[in-house]
Amino acid sequence: MTNDEHTDATGTMSPSRLTQFEAEVGKLKVTGGGANPERLGSWWGIGLTILGFVVAIISFWNALDSGANNTDTELRSQIFAVIGVGIAIVGIAIWVRNSLTRYLRYWIVRLVYEQREQTEQLIQALRDGK
Repeated sequence: MTNDEHTDATGTMSPSRLTQFEAEVGKLKVTGGGANPERLGSWWGIGLTILGFVVAIISFWNALDSGANNTDTELRSQIFAVIGVGIAIVGIAIWVRNSLTRYLRYWIVRLVYEQREQTEQLIQALRDGK
């Protein structure tokens, strides 16, 4: 095996090695099922974000409609609007965390695979040098 066989000029995996990598990732079956906590967490994050913004918009609208004489209702509505925005921020944070986890899992598998390829190339270069 030559170095040209494994990597191209940009340092990425060769087509044959990339095909082998994609087959290995396909065998992992990381896309599956209800037991996937990142997918479930992403859905919870999206749901909380939508719920938070709906609560905030309804509360803000209620504060606008409360009138100038009803300060208590206006303050309660503003507090609920802030709580709604807080729920939306938590939902966004949960979504980002779970989305990054899924991406980084794929990235780390690819990194390990490329490190194996580089190790094989180093071993081959050392054998050719003797």
